[in-house]
Amino acid sequence: MRFEFDDAVHLDVAGSVDLVLILEALHDMAQPVAALEAARSVLAPDGAVLIADEKVAEQFHPLGDEQERMMYGWSVVHCLPASMAEPDSAALGTVIRPGLVRLLADQAGFASFQQTDIDGGFFNIYVLRP
Repeated sequence: MRFEFDDAVHLDVAGSVDLVLILEALHDMAQPVAALEAARSVLAPDGAVLIADEKVAEQFHPLGDEQERMMYGWSVVHCLPASMAEPDSAALGTVIRPGLVRLLADQAGFASFQQTDIDGGFFNIYVLRP
């Protein structure tokens, strides 16, 4: 078993990997589709990308629950401005809904998207396969 850390968009991994982890980071990426494309490009044929990112409602509700309101607060003061500082940013912000994760996975060319029913606390857990 080995672990490697690499740039999200320009992966330089020798061979293929079984698992790419994106932990509470997809919403912060200026180029999330490019990062997912890079992850897919290094996966073994039976590999997976596991994403843990903010747990928010499937759809926007004006009064949202306390957790969603907290996520919007973080988005406004940190995550959104930080990602917008990068050139050509997707400017997602902290409130990344499951439908958006699915859309990003589709745009990156993944054949399979699953939002798991794992209790991830503050996080939704997604599994993408090539």
